[in-house]
Amino acid sequence: MTRAPGDDERRQLLREYREFIRASHPDRGGDPAEFVAGLERFRALIDAAGPPAPIRSGAAAETTVYRRGRLPGRLWRQLTERHRRRNNPRVE
Repeated sequence: MTRAPGDDERRQLLREYREFIRASHPDRGGDPAEFVAGLERFRALIDAAGPPAPIRSGAAAETTVYRRGRLPGRLWRQLTERHRRRNNPRVE
């Protein structure tokens, strides 16, 4: 996994943003006017930094998604049988 050149600066900026919020939030005793001004300043800096860079990996990430009919037959039968045994029988 590699990072884009500006990614470290963006991460540092977001870290400082979170620290500012923790330290000066009005619910934690901070000044509301100072908090709003700080939010506007940090949001302008974050917008100027641009969108985050996509994460690049040497190999494509593989994910396995099991859907009905995609499981091996024996495993699918075991799961449905377990589900059938746990539920009450349908009697009309």
